[in-house]
Amino acid sequence: MSTLFEDFGIRHLSASSLNKWSGCRGAWVAHYLYGLKGSIGPAAWRGGAVEDGLTAYVSKADIDPLEFAMRTFERDAQGDLDDAVDAERQLIKPMLEQAIAAWEEAGLDAPKSKQIKTECWFDGVHVPMIGYADYIMDGYTLDLKTTKRLPSKPSFNHVLQVAGYAHARNEARADLLYVTGKKRIIHTVGPEEIEEAVADLHRRAIGLQETLKSAWLSAGGDIAKAKEQIARMCPPNADTFYWDDDSLAEALGTVWKEAA
Repeated sequence: MSTLFEDFGIRHLSASSLNKWSGCRGAWVAHYLYGLKGSIGPAAWRGGAVEDGLTAYVSKADIDPLEFAMRTFERDAQGDLDDAVDAERQLIKPMLEQAIAAWEEAGLDAPKSKQIKTECWFDGVHVPMIGYADYIMDGYTLDLKTTKRLPSKPSFNHVLQVAGYAHARNEARADLLYVTGKKRIIHTVGPEEIEEAVADLHRRAIGLQETLKSAWLSAGGDIAKAKEQIARMCPPNADTFYWDDDSLAEALGTVWKEAA
C-alpha cells in the first residue's frame, strides 16, 4: 500500500488540497483524480501581483514596487479589460500600500528568504505534505493574504496552511498578514493553534488516504474503477467557491458523466 497515492497520480499532499478535500470533495476529485484544475481568476492574479510588489519593497529591489506588481498582473491578465478583471486591477495599488504600511508598522526586517518549499510527513500517511511559505522571517514564517474584507480572526484554512509550514520547519509561530484596499492586520498563530491545526491536517490526510484505500480495494486494485467509485461517492457542490460555471460544466461533462 506504500504506493497507493502514487497509483492515483498523487505524489504529495498540501494544505490547499486537504482544505479542498474537506470543503468540497467533488472539487477535489475533479482536480486531483481527473486533472480538471479549472481557471485561475483575476482575484488570484491580484494576490500574486500584490505579493510581488511587497517582495520588491522588502527586498529593496531596484524597481518601483507598484510597477513590479502591475507587471505581474498584466502578465497574467494578458490585456483582459473585462469589468471583473479591471476591478481587481484597481485594488492592487491600495492593497500594496496597506501591505507596505503593515510591514513598516511591525518593524519587520527584510525576510531571510521567500517562497521556500516546506515538507513534512505524518505518521501513517504515505506521501509528504508540501507547501511554499511566502516569507521566511527570524524563527517564523509570514504569509500575505489579500482580501476584500478584513477578518477579525484568521481563516482556519489559512491557519492550517501556515501551521504546516511551522510544523515542517519546527517553529512555534507563524504570521498571517491580511490586507484590504483600506485596512491591514497581522494575526500571529501561536504554538497551541499550530498543534491543533497540525492534528487536523493529519486527520484529514488519514481520512483521504482511507477513502482512496477503500475504493482501491473495492475495485480490486483497478485504479480507473476506483476513481469512478470515488466520484460517485463525492458529487460536486455547486454552491462552494471552488466552482464557476465553466469549470462545473466541464466536470459534469467528464467526471460525473463517466461515473453515472
